Amino acid sequence: MTDNISGSRLSKLNSTQQNLFMASNILSQMVSSSFGPCGSNKFAINKFGDVFILKDGQSIFEKAGFEHPVAKILLDLTSSLSNSFGDGTITSTLFFSNLINNAQKNIELGIHPNIIIDGYNVALKESLILLDRIKMPISTLHDWQNIISTYLSSKFSRLESFDLSNLIFKALFSIDPTFTSQYCTDYVDILGLGGKSINESLLIDGILFDADILSSQMPQSIINGKIAIVQSAISINKGVFEKQIELHDPKSLNDFLYSEKKIMFDMVDYVVNSGANVLFSHKTIDDLTTQRLSRAGILTVKRVPLKKIEMIERSTGCTMVRTPQDLTKNVLGYSNLVKSVQLFDKNWILIDGGHLHKANTLLIRSVNQRLGDSFEDLMKRSLTLLHKTILNPYFVFGGGSIEIDISKKLHIFSTKLDNLDRITVKSFAESLEYVPLVLAYNSGMNKLDSYIKIRNYQSLKKNFMGVDAFSRKFLNMKNKGIIEPASLKSQILISATEAAISVIKVLDVYNISKKNSKT
Repeated sequence: MTDNISGSRLSKLNSTQQNLFMASNILSQMVSSSFGPCGSNKFAINKFGDVFILKDGQSIFEKAGFEHPVAKILLDLTSSLSNSFGDGTITSTLFFSNLINNAQKNIELGIHPNIIIDGYNVALKESLILLDRIKMPISTLHDWQNIISTYLSSKFSRLESFDLSNLIFKALFSIDPTFTSQYCTDYVDILGLGGKSINESLLIDGILFDADILSSQMPQSIINGKIAIVQSAISINKGVFEKQIELHDPKSLNDFLYSEKKIMFDMVDYVVNSGANVLFSHKTIDDLTTQRLSRAGILTVKRVPLKKIEMIERSTGCTMVRTPQDLTKNVLGYSNLVKSVQLFDKNWILIDGGHLHKANTLLIRSVNQRLGDSFEDLMKRSLTLLHKTILNPYFVFGGGSIEIDISKKLHIFSTKLDNLDRITVKSFAESLEYVPLVLAYNSGMNKLDSYIKIRNYQSLKKNFMGVDAFSRKFLNMKNKGIIEPASLKSQILISATEAAISVIKVLDVYNISKKNSKT
């Protein structure tokens, strides 16, 4: 009898829907274990044998390389959140997958997908209204510290997140003590470097990058630096001359050598005449030009990455030009000091005291370079999140407490609705509860016990109760100072719901790749 009933319910789903809904569940399970401070890392190995350490949803879906339509939807979802906020990728995936799971249950009960979609839209609208009422303004520097530490605690250990959050706070505070400038995060650079533990990370005043001054004959430091940046290679293309000139006699050879030297002399003269005493090139510089620049007393560095050039431009007021011929006084940048420094057995270039704006560099240490690159990426994401939060300075309490609170209020709201809308809005509310449940489970707490506690807190009207992953308890998040940007939570609700609806709407899948298409 039971089997017959199950089969009848399942028949409400066509094969395409079954496939899509199953895929969403599988993909969610793949990332759920990485959720929260106690979540596990994932290792990915590409075809070249390179190992990647992953903990955010976007990176996991990206490296996995799944071709399934749901995987593509989740990659779009997580990429959008990661690019905009630097966070929220796994939270949105968990919420998305549970919306799908609950939709599946409702379809099996005979509720039409369009009814479910309407109910989800009603619930989303009400959730955003509730969120807007619950959110609080970020009013103190302590709030900003808590925003930073809450984000980092989901990526690093408690001690690591404490140390790193202090470094980020100091970096931003030195640039903008009020935390009101939307551009202050643009002046903090992040470098990952292996060889030491993360607690040996440090904050450096100025822009630091891995490079050598071209020649020991050049100045190794310049006070009151006048900085020129050239995009193209500063070298003589001998191949061009060889094609254009046939050398038949000594005179033609001398003419050729003279023309070559004149071009080189002219390029250096353009630099000197602009007033520059520091030259950065995005590309290469040949030996003859290097010698001439040395005699002119110009500190020169080649192959400077574009990312560093952008930072140098913002801080010093410099404008990169295509060739030395384009250099003028008006395109130079200015800095108190440009010098070569040795740090951790490596040579670096340090630009300190930008004319336009102060800049800092966070040097993030790790036991190896692979981890260093991973930590560098995570820290850059934290700056993205802070930038968004500065634009919209409101917070909600974390640890799953906001999901518990909105879910509670949606359950109450659903009692005022018609039968079918009541069911679908409740499904939406239950999907929100999945976020703190996974957080609790990954922390080592019993899942069933956590579910019962969530429901008790809702009935007792206890506010701000969420998961403290480190103590493995439900605690008041207000007292713990665990807070998250309200704008991030709002976008998670919107993006995950829209993605889930796009899947629920699907009745069939067609392969329209070029290789299968017919004309």
